[in-house]
Amino acid sequence: MTSDSGPHELSFQPKLFANASQKKTVPIAELYKQLKKLSKELNGLEQETVDTQSLDAVTRQLLAPSLLRHKEPGVVAYVSCCIADILRLYAPEAPYSEDEIKAVFNVFIDQLQLLGDTDNQFFALREYLLTSLATVRTPALVAMQADAEDTISRFFTVLFGVVSTGQAHNMQMQILDVLQQLVEEPKTVPQDVIDVILLQFTRRRQQDNAAAHQLASDLATNTADILQKYIYQYFNDVIVSAGQAGTLDDLRAAHVLILELNRAAPGTLLNVVPQLEEELSVEDVDIRVLAISVLGEMFGEKGHTLAKRYEATWTAWKGRRADAAAAVRVEWVERAVALYQQQPQLARELNADVAAKLSDVDERVRVAACRSLGQLEMGTAVQGALGDDVVSALGERCKDRRAAVRAEAIVALATLYSQVVGELEQSTTVRRKWGGIPSTIFELRYINDPDIDSKVESIMTGAILNFAKIRDDREKCRRLLLVFDSLTPKAQNGFFSYMRRQRDAILMADTFLELCERSGDDAAVEQQQRALAAKLSAFFPDRVKLESSLAQLAGLRDNDVYAGLRQTMDVRSDIKTVRKCQKSALKRLASLAPNLLDTTAPLWKCAGLTTINRVLVPYLIENASASRQGPFHGAAVTLLNYTVEVFPEMLELSKDELFAVEGLQARDASAVEERLKLMVQFAKAVPNAVPRSTDLENRLAALVRSGTVAQAKRAAFVVTQMSGAADLCAALTGDVVDCLDDAKLERRAPAFAALSRFALHAPAAYATYAERISQFLVQVALTDAEAEANMDAGDAEWEAREQLSDMGLARVYAVKILAHWLAGMERSSVTREIVQMVMGTLRQLVRGSGFGRSAVTQHCVLVAASSMLKIAGRGHLERAVGVADVQSLALVVQDATFEVRSSFLLDKLVPALASRRVHARFIPLVFLAAHEVEPGVLDHVRHAVEQRLSQFRPTPGSPSLVESSLPRLLHILAHHPDWDDAEPLRTLELFAHYVDFYISCVCSAQNVSLLFCLAAKLKSARSKVQGGQQTQSLYVLSELAQFLLREKSKAANWPVNVYPGELQLPDDLFEMVDGTDQMRESYLNPEFVALRSKTSGSGAKRTRTKPKRVAKPSKKSRGKQPQVDSDSDAMDEVSDN
Repeated sequence: MTSDSGPHELSFQPKLFANASQKKTVPIAELYKQLKKLSKELNGLEQETVDTQSLDAVTRQLLAPSLLRHKEPGVVAYVSCCIADILRLYAPEAPYSEDEIKAVFNVFIDQLQLLGDTDNQFFALREYLLTSLATVRTPALVAMQADAEDTISRFFTVLFGVVSTGQAHNMQMQILDVLQQLVEEPKTVPQDVIDVILLQFTRRRQQDNAAAHQLASDLATNTADILQKYIYQYFNDVIVSAGQAGTLDDLRAAHVLILELNRAAPGTLLNVVPQLEEELSVEDVDIRVLAISVLGEMFGEKGHTLAKRYEATWTAWKGRRADAAAAVRVEWVERAVALYQQQPQLARELNADVAAKLSDVDERVRVAACRSLGQLEMGTAVQGALGDDVVSALGERCKDRRAAVRAEAIVALATLYSQVVGELEQSTTVRRKWGGIPSTIFELRYINDPDIDSKVESIMTGAILNFAKIRDDREKCRRLLLVFDSLTPKAQNGFFSYMRRQRDAILMADTFLELCERSGDDAAVEQQQRALAAKLSAFFPDRVKLESSLAQLAGLRDNDVYAGLRQTMDVRSDIKTVRKCQKSALKRLASLAPNLLDTTAPLWKCAGLTTINRVLVPYLIENASASRQGPFHGAAVTLLNYTVEVFPEMLELSKDELFAVEGLQARDASAVEERLKLMVQFAKAVPNAVPRSTDLENRLAALVRSGTVAQAKRAAFVVTQMSGAADLCAALTGDVVDCLDDAKLERRAPAFAALSRFALHAPAAYATYAERISQFLVQVALTDAEAEANMDAGDAEWEAREQLSDMGLARVYAVKILAHWLAGMERSSVTREIVQMVMGTLRQLVRGSGFGRSAVTQHCVLVAASSMLKIAGRGHLERAVGVADVQSLALVVQDATFEVRSSFLLDKLVPALASRRVHARFIPLVFLAAHEVEPGVLDHVRHAVEQRLSQFRPTPGSPSLVESSLPRLLHILAHHPDWDDAEPLRTLELFAHYVDFYISCVCSAQNVSLLFCLAAKLKSARSKVQGGQQTQSLYVLSELAQFLLREKSKAANWPVNVYPGELQLPDDLFEMVDGTDQMRESYLNPEFVALRSKTSGSGAKRTRTKPKRVAKPSKKSRGKQPQVDSDSDAMDEVSDN
């Protein structure tokens, strides 16, 4: 070696070979010694100061095949390191020819392939080799050669094979550096290299070697400007090849690679994105679907702004929402909804489009839209991005005509709600946007579809109430109140309807399981089981399968299953017990008959008491007892009121809290009234269950004597329901009778309210004072009311009950006392004189004899009409309400005051008919609402007729009570005061509307022949009323009904055949006569027939003829659904009987 100021020479000249031919090396030990020394000195030389001539000899020796292909791996490793150093020292030129360089680099590659063996003793040498290649950039030597593609490809194959997650980060960076050189230095990148790089982006490779995937990602990112054209060409070749081969497998794989490249190195796709845009408009549907999918995912990549960088592509992609192919629209809506999660700000642009896809003509698109929305995770950004129009459209799909769409929409809506329900109390914005979801779901009850009902029941306690995630019962109650408080009135009714449905299912299922527990070979028991299974199955979808499964369940004869399932519907079970028993019973059922699980699951979900449960009742009472200003006071009161009606046993378990005297000592009079109202409902639902205590009796007595009207009335009723409280009832009745004295006018209304309860529910106590009271009441109810009415100039506006004066209230309750006196009497106590006096008073009020229309009179009319129904509901008094009374009640249905007619019809008549408390002769009255100006009233009547009344039949197979009521309806119409023979055309137009309404509610292809026969049979009879004076009009109505039935049959293409059965007309209204002459004669005005036929044939809209008794809505109710004040007598069947 020369001095420090001159060039440095290689001082060591190794002796590596045994002879000059270089075919045999020195012994291995000596060879290692020589190579180590050579490597050490070469490593110490610097490129800038080395005398390369001193390297010539060694440079040539190291290329000897005996060294490069030596059998000892360590020798080759040392030789490779030495050659790497020589290349470093000679750089930028190489001391070898192109063939020699290829040979050397192939040896290098062989050494690099062993980098994965980090425990090898020569690993450090190979690591040194890699470092040298990376830092000196010697791979450029082979990269610049014209025919070096194979060598370059080997580099990529080997290095991607050896890289691993366990390697040092520095080594991975060096591998990246080597590969990057091999991409940047050649004029062209070999196709094999592109294939190797892209291979690393496949999902399988990502799973097998994540480090290789990361290496490829970094390499593609660093060399994106070079790789762009090669990647574009790769995908172009795949597309062409797929088109020629007619298969999409390779094309799909290529699109998956595009996604991976977009995530790792989006810069490589500069030319590929426009290519994808072109795919959006090709004829092949599958390719369009692929393009929609891939671009959708690319737009959604977080941190990327593909939509902004390729605005034309974004616009073209959005345009595919209207693609002619449903498969494309399905894919589009799935990707569009996913953007709410991935790119919320970008997704805001799609709200209108997503909402439109929820109403797509194709069921598959609607299903996909609903399902995708249900999969969203509702973070703050997603909540903000989802438009109100999307939420509204999703709600509409819950009512979709297709079951699959409905199911997905209900689950999706409930799932979204479950994720935001915890924020409803804290955020007004969240509450405004999402708080209406439970209403949308519970209003589905009005559709009355078993499939929808089962779906709602399955998500009620899950996604909606989410009780599974709430451990504390108080918090569960709060969640229930939060949800219920958000419901619209219609949705609350839907919620209550689900409670009734659950109660009905429980009653039948419990009886069925009880029969299963004691069944053996008893044929009668088995018949009962089959009947119950058939009835129970009608509640649920797939009725036939459920009925068959219940039969199989009965055949198991496993009492453990039966007892466990019964416990889930036992009102004494808490929520935890219900879930535990449900789980254990179904687990055992699965072991015995796994095929029964899926088919019976809807039944057990419906019957399991996990929504309304006894553990929640004490907290409901607590909230109901709180101040009216409390957040959930109203909701708690409403829920309790209905719970006591549907599941009174639950309140019986908490009756100590319910009847606590403290609840009746609140300063707020309304709070006391609410608690008393709940007590009343409980006492009605669970007879003889009101607890007795001195404190409670004293407090109730004090309320009767000095409380408000509502307090006195309700407290009196509770006292009458106490076992052994007859003496207290008698004493209180005597006390309130004293208030009849004019000196105590201020207490008259509360006293009368209390007396109305004693008269009905404690008749023995009332009987002592009955004669004294009745004489006074007739005067108050009629004489004084007449005087006040005469001071009224015309009809007064309706006033709520609590807005009436004390005297007015007293008169209203005077009517109730008289009616309740009669209704409460035992058969043996009833006399003709009492009946005549009470019914005479009621008839005068109902018929409005000599009265104006003061607000008090309106209430008296309503109470009198309601009382007639109540009296008619008492078996021994049923005939006290005669044919003429029914005719009078028909006019109450058409009363000029909306609140009177709607309250009587919807809150009195319809419930009484639906519960069969009154005779079927009252059914025709509901059809007198045909000219009602409020559409909500007609909807209510139609629903009641179709869903309840039409189900009632005297015997199986016989005509229903509604069908048999047609003659009674026509009889009522024949005696209607609007019938005017002087104006036949107008009269027929008017009365045709009544019959049309009846036909629209009752008539079907199955019963049209029956109805036609009933209408025709009237021409063989005459009316018994008024000596048959209206028989002529009856015959006109008979022919009118027949004409309208034919008209309906023709429009619906129904055959009208001869009815084969024997039919009888009501003998209280009709007597049969020889109908030969009537049958030959035509009574229907031919001008009406011609006009009606002309209108029907032309499709023109008929002009509505208004009745003379024009029914107008009050100003307060105009345009609204009929609602009745909660403390009025319209709630009589709930709280005031």
